[in-house]
Amino acid sequence: MGRPNGGAGSSSSKKAKQKQRGGVDFKKYKHKVGRKLPPPKNATNTEIKSKAIVLPEQSMASERSGMAVNKRGLTLRELLQQTGHYNTNVRRAALNGIKDIVVKHPTELKLHKVAIIEKLQERICDTDKVVRESLYNIMQSLIFPSLKEDNAISTRSTLFLLMANIMNGMTHLSMDIQLMAFRFLELVVLTFPSSFPSYAEQTFNNFVAILSNDRINLHERNKLNSVLSGLGHCLSLVAKTIEIDDKSNQQSHNLSIRKLWISTADEDNSGGRTLAMSNLFAKLQNLVPILISSVEVSASELCAKSTVDAHSSEALLSALHCLDLICRIFVHEVKKPQLKISISKTRFGPDWLRNSLLVYLRNLWAVKRLFHEKGDDKYFIFNLKIAEIFLCLSVWIDSTVFPAEELCHFVSSLFMKAKTLRNKDLMEMYLSPLITCTPGLISNAPDNSKGYLLEAFTDAFRDCKVDCKLILPYLEAVGEMLLPDKTGIRFAENDSGMLGYHDAWIHELPRILLRSIDKAPSITKVVMELLLRIGQYFPTLDCGNLHPLIKLFGVESSSGTMDLGPFVNLPRDCQEVAISCLYYFPSLLHDIIQPLALCCLSDALEPLVLFRVVEVLQSMYKAGNLLITEQLSFLLLLMARFRVHHGDLVTSEDSSKVSNWDTFKSLNRLILTSLSEMGDGSLVLELMWNNLTNAIAQRPSMHNMNGLFRIIVTLDAGTSKLMSEDVVKCIAGYLIDASLDLSKTIEFGFQPEKTRLFQYFINPCIIMFVKNDRVLCSTLEKLKSFVKGDGHQFSSLSNLNYTGELSCRICVVTTILIFLCNDRKLHRNLSCGKSFIKGILEYIRHQLGSSVPDVTYEEKQKLKSAFEQLKTKALQLNCWARSELEAFSTKWQER
Repeated sequence: MGRPNGGAGSSSSKKAKQKQRGGVDFKKYKHKVGRKLPPPKNATNTEIKSKAIVLPEQSMASERSGMAVNKRGLTLRELLQQTGHYNTNVRRAALNGIKDIVVKHPTELKLHKVAIIEKLQERICDTDKVVRESLYNIMQSLIFPSLKEDNAISTRSTLFLLMANIMNGMTHLSMDIQLMAFRFLELVVLTFPSSFPSYAEQTFNNFVAILSNDRINLHERNKLNSVLSGLGHCLSLVAKTIEIDDKSNQQSHNLSIRKLWISTADEDNSGGRTLAMSNLFAKLQNLVPILISSVEVSASELCAKSTVDAHSSEALLSALHCLDLICRIFVHEVKKPQLKISISKTRFGPDWLRNSLLVYLRNLWAVKRLFHEKGDDKYFIFNLKIAEIFLCLSVWIDSTVFPAEELCHFVSSLFMKAKTLRNKDLMEMYLSPLITCTPGLISNAPDNSKGYLLEAFTDAFRDCKVDCKLILPYLEAVGEMLLPDKTGIRFAENDSGMLGYHDAWIHELPRILLRSIDKAPSITKVVMELLLRIGQYFPTLDCGNLHPLIKLFGVESSSGTMDLGPFVNLPRDCQEVAISCLYYFPSLLHDIIQPLALCCLSDALEPLVLFRVVEVLQSMYKAGNLLITEQLSFLLLLMARFRVHHGDLVTSEDSSKVSNWDTFKSLNRLILTSLSEMGDGSLVLELMWNNLTNAIAQRPSMHNMNGLFRIIVTLDAGTSKLMSEDVVKCIAGYLIDASLDLSKTIEFGFQPEKTRLFQYFINPCIIMFVKNDRVLCSTLEKLKSFVKGDGHQFSSLSNLNYTGELSCRICVVTTILIFLCNDRKLHRNLSCGKSFIKGILEYIRHQLGSSVPDVTYEEKQKLKSAFEQLKTKALQLNCWARSELEAFSTKWQER
């Protein structure tokens, strides 16, 4: 009975406890780890069930088909968008992708060039170094080369945006971005020089700012050369523009340089132009002390080190180069004449050069002493650049700043040191400006300082090899000191010491000329032109120093004969200059004329050069610089020994073999014209008769013999000297050889081509026969003897065995007589020699009637044909003689 009560009490007590704990409104579940919770009972079901919708041509792959993409499948537009991404790696990858597309698809760059540049130029000031370097490489190798091909308008608008970002980068707070911006500027200036003038003043402001920054001068000097290199290119552009402008005329000078450096849109008045130019030069003036300070610091660092540091030496050379360019710019401005629109001469004039610029540069004098104590070639190069700067200003150097004598000593020591340099490439690169400025220094140096400077220069000039790059500057400097009228550099005329060096320089010129022909052909014409100007400037020059010039035309061999010199193998322009030199060095001609004649007889000499030689020598004779005997000997030698190719008589079929016959005919006319200009023909012939007959006796070729006979005809065709037995024999032999080829066709009729050629050869003889009956009769007598087989009595040019060939002898003589009878001018003269013609006819008739065993039937036919033709001509000649006699009798009776 007690247990139930106890049970009831216990249950009620549990309920009471539960009520005290807060009730059981939410049931608590125990969940295992990892099991998904069931959604709440009041959760809304958001699940959407739908079928897939497939649209055609909507996939990414189909959209890019036919489009230019990079390796990752991105288009140019997507890559350009990614260049502005906040992530550095994305920007790097985007630039690499753009480069990949442009290389594989060049048309993309042509179509979207402007868009590409507009987007990429934003990266000039990028904070990531790799991005800036990648952009620089793309601009340098791909975009700028393509941009140069575009028209000026599109390029100008594109470069405007580019230069705006470059200018922003040059004033950026980050030093790395500033330095990279200067590299971009250098790239633009090198590729598009015309874009620089609009930004010149602002650019030089930025150069002044960065070079004045202590950070780059003290902590980052290894990066200094990138800035100085860009400054050098900008200054070079200014200097080059001023130099080109100085060469133009005065009117263009007033406009071109102003238009180049001043924007006419902003400054249309002359006062604004002058102010802008003045500001530009003021910026350059501010750069001078900054650059000198940089040189001093770099020099101290270099001399303190045991070895030459490459970065420091390059920066030092760049700074010196920039100083040199600035000095040259100011010198050009000071030398410029006073114009209506020009920079104020009171601010940038000669006094400013002495009192301001040279005072700044005086600090370089201490720097050159530091380098002078070093023995390395690199330090010597630094001193050469320093000397170049001072030589540019040598005209304004006086004892107020430092003694001019000390500068002469300095330059002299550099010339002497240059001979011991081991690195010839460095010497050729940096010694040239020193040589170029030496004439100006010598002209302004004190008299007591010129001697050792001239000696050092002359020794260096002698030691310079013809294949060295410095030979041209040496020749230019020698020309300036020898020819002051051309350069404006004046020297004392009564300075005997200076004249001694003049002789030493002139003595070296033939040596350089002869060596340059093989080792440095480009120098040959330069030396020849210098010699020509020397001859024109010094008409009374003693040519003893120029005697080696004879070797140019001919060299005497060990056997005593004269061999051809290198003249015949020179370019034509060099040959013409060399020929012109002969006119101004007449004292050399006595020794040159023989080798010169050998050159003229060479097949390698061009016809026009040959004619030029004859004209120059004729001009020298007219001017009284050449003896008449020497000129006659030269002309006669050309006529007698000029080799006409295939000199035998030729037909039309092989006339092409006579390759220089036209040249000889032109030379023939030129020689005859020259002889006719030399005075009375009979006197001239008298002077050259012995040499002429000796040349005829040598039995030259038909062409040369024709030329010699034409000389006689031109000067005095009726001279009694032709009656000489030897001359008549030569005339008869010449006629026989000339008719030999034509006589072979006598039985078939003469061929027109051979007839014209034979007529050309016998024309001089016909003129001599017309003027001299006795010569004609003597020649006919020799021909009669020849027909009878007495050919040994006179000289003949051919090797024909005339005495054993009856038909050939008769045909040859018949051909000659037929042509003589055809010439109406000879009819009167031939009447005097009828007996000789009659004797020839009788001899032929006798041969036809006799039975000669050696004469074949074919030869008899030739004899018969020759007899009939000659008989006909003889009858015509008799008829003409009778008619002439009757006409003469009629006239006599009328009188």
